[in-house]
Amino acid sequence: EDAVEPVRRSQLGEFDERIDVIGEIVSAGKLVVEQEPKLDATRRHDISSPYQLVGMVETVVDRKNRMTGLLDVSSYLPTCVLALDDIGRVLGQGGGRGTRRVANFDEDTTTMGVEAARRLTHDASDAAQSVWFASTAPAYGIKTNAAAIHAALGFGAQVGAYDGGGSLRSGVGAVRSAWRDGGIAVLADMWSGMPGSDDERNGGDAAVAFAFGDDDRAIARIESWTSFTMELQERWAAPGADSFQSWDDRFGSEAIAEVAPCVAELLAAVAPTALVVSSANARAAATLASIVPGAFVPVLDGVGFAGVADVGLKLIAALERAEAGARIAVLVAGDGLEVIVLTVTDRIGAWQARRAATASRATVAVQYGNYLTWRGRLNRQLPRRPEPQQPAAPPSHRNVGWKFGLVASRCAACGTVHTPPEMRCRGCGSIDPQESVPLRDTAATVVTFTVDNLAFTPAPPLILAVVDFGNGARSSFEVADTAPGGIAIGDRVEMVFRRVTSVGGVHNYFWKVRPVTK
Repeated sequence: EDAVEPVRRSQLGEFDERIDVIGEIVSAGKLVVEQEPKLDATRRHDISSPYQLVGMVETVVDRKNRMTGLLDVSSYLPTCVLALDDIGRVLGQGGGRGTRRVANFDEDTTTMGVEAARRLTHDASDAAQSVWFASTAPAYGIKTNAAAIHAALGFGAQVGAYDGGGSLRSGVGAVRSAWRDGGIAVLADMWSGMPGSDDERNGGDAAVAFAFGDDDRAIARIESWTSFTMELQERWAAPGADSFQSWDDRFGSEAIAEVAPCVAELLAAVAPTALVVSSANARAAATLASIVPGAFVPVLDGVGFAGVADVGLKLIAALERAEAGARIAVLVAGDGLEVIVLTVTDRIGAWQARRAATASRATVAVQYGNYLTWRGRLNRQLPRRPEPQQPAAPPSHRNVGWKFGLVASRCAACGTVHTPPEMRCRGCGSIDPQESVPLRDTAATVVTFTVDNLAFTPAPPLILAVVDFGNGARSSFEVADTAPGGIAIGDRVEMVFRRVTSVGGVHNYFWKVRPVTK
């Protein structure tokens, strides 16, 4: 009330009714409003106090009523890396030093999103009320990409699945929706501009997943969320374009500089120990990174700016070194600015230990010509092989449990496991109800394999392996992220969700195997 007092009702405009509602909640004793820093009500209209006040008070209402916290956050980085100096060698311009992460030929934002979400603990993800997906490079338009992620994770039909728009801001919007709903937010991106551009050189491909739920199980709690929305023609793309355009970075950085004093004032009362800054504009990012002197600002070496997933990767880096009670401020720039403040809980130690125990995979170098071909920017003659047919929708729908969730069946009478599931048991002929046997999180052993130099693949040769899951299930799968000499009989392999083919605009998703990191 003290913060709202200096603001004249005529300034609030359309927010009058919302302030009245919040006032009624306070008067009724249903909400104890925590003290917030007073804000200057005389600022210019585009960053005016009413917008800040309403956003902050609404956040307090959400925190007290919903009591949802961040249970887990996970990431996925593709194994392929592109050496930046290779860009300069091919184009005669651009390039630089270092590397950036790139998705493999059989990966897209949906498959990377699945892999990030699979890395969430079951305790955090199994009770999710919804799945929210965001990307600036979705695999499908019109069709819901989150539905494929939902199916691959094995969620029931009662769990909603929704896509955000194709903007950078949609990523933080998906996180906010999941926070309000007690769901999971999956952010995945393949960030690249025109060949030879700064965005191509500084970009990267990655995915992250956030899981929200009960506060008493949270590793961090969102204490406040403030939005500054601006109309900026900074980066844009026409529908269907394979890359985006941008103005000079000075334009966007000057717009962000206008709100920087307000953000500095807001964070001065918070005193965060870490400052997560995510922006495609390097100048704007540098301005925001200096707002809190002495705060740790995570930087991702060898990855690049990962679009909507960038904020999650940097938040993970901040959480990996955070202590219980510490505050982390998250600043996400894109058509404005989102300011989020989190407080780390005493459950962070167990989360950090689990992250430290996760082995990292060795990277695989990718030539720039192959990268351009996989991205569809270089129309190159592929190996002359019979091309695959477009997958039909009806059989895909009938077998969604196997195709997306990798769920086999076990005969209740004799115990025979069927891959794929069968209505009638091949072992005893029984037609009794079959039990479900999920295999996506089960490691397997290579029984035999073959290297096929004749089958169609954008990156020959094709490696096929027969694997045994140790529970009676045995089946054949393509081998991913592996050269012919990188697999042997007896190797342990894990399941990965990939795009097997893409014909006529239809993506044929299924599971592959790759050697387990030793």
